[in-house]
Amino acid sequence: TLARILSAVARAPRGVVAMDAHATMPSRATTPSRGATLAYTVPRVPIDALSAKEFADTFLTRGAPVILIDAERRVVPTWTARELAAKYGNMLVPLDGGERRVSLEAFVQSFANEDAGGAGASTRDGYARNLHASEYFPEKARALRLPDAFGENKLRDPSATPGVNERWRDWFEVFICARNDSLARFPFVHRDTCGVHAASYQIEGSKQFTLFPPSEPAEVMYAQSSAGGTGNRSMIPDIDAPEVYEKYPAFARARRLDIDVHPGEILVIPSNWWHTAKPLPSASGDDASMACISVAASFVDDSIYERFLDLHGEFRAMQSLLAVGAARMT
Repeated sequence: TLARILSAVARAPRGVVAMDAHATMPSRATTPSRGATLAYTVPRVPIDALSAKEFADTFLTRGAPVILIDAERRVVPTWTARELAAKYGNMLVPLDGGERRVSLEAFVQSFANEDAGGAGASTRDGYARNLHASEYFPEKARALRLPDAFGENKLRDPSATPGVNERWRDWFEVFICARNDSLARFPFVHRDTCGVHAASYQIEGSKQFTLFPPSEPAEVMYAQSSAGGTGNRSMIPDIDAPEVYEKYPAFARARRLDIDVHPGEILVIPSNWWHTAKPLPSASGDDASMACISVAASFVDDSIYERFLDLHGEFRAMQSLLAVGAARMT
């Protein structure tokens, strides 16, 4: 029941999830193939079960990941890849961070052609990621919103967050890829810019997220922080590669939390959690889609507001250095 879930989270030591309590994190249960695991079970809670204060006190302030269940799809859209291709088919979308562009129609059609080789396979294995919703899907973007449980988003108030990029005010990014035999995955483990909270709306298909707690040391996560970088990106290219612990031995100590997210669910990733994601293979019944579509949202509440202002100030200073070639962003 909801009461039991909330009671279990409330009883857990704050160090289980708190970003500044590394010493009280659970012991590492290391296995040769998967590294260490984090002893935390992500609760699933109905999207309208908690007030904004209850949600913040239970999850955001504690830095506790949670999945919100939007059974009636009042917040999580009901788009399909075919629907998007029908409406925006001629639009060119960047794959794999902009390395190449294809029409959305050709990209979606490639999902069903698992026997394709050459260019067809290359297209199917691509990842259309970080597509700003208002730029690529403006009509769909107008209907996107945050759950009421998130409370006031400081990013939307220019007086509260002066100098923030206007695109951050409604920060929704679309991710689209194939599922079966797809090589698509987010290319690196990372923490989100300026310590914002993140939320991933699973629209079509299912996705597996892998999280690591904020208190993992930079040397364990192999964070890139040289030449003035932010240290928000890991240099490990594939955390599931067979040789990953040979090449990055300290990473075996990183406490890993794998979470499967299904259509109509929202995974809330509190500030400063390391994360990456990949599509799960098609299943039967309601999860038989060949496509994986999600929308990532970012927001700032009272629990991280002051810290966000500090980090954003550093971010703007870094941008100034980038402009004159004195640093690089990582």
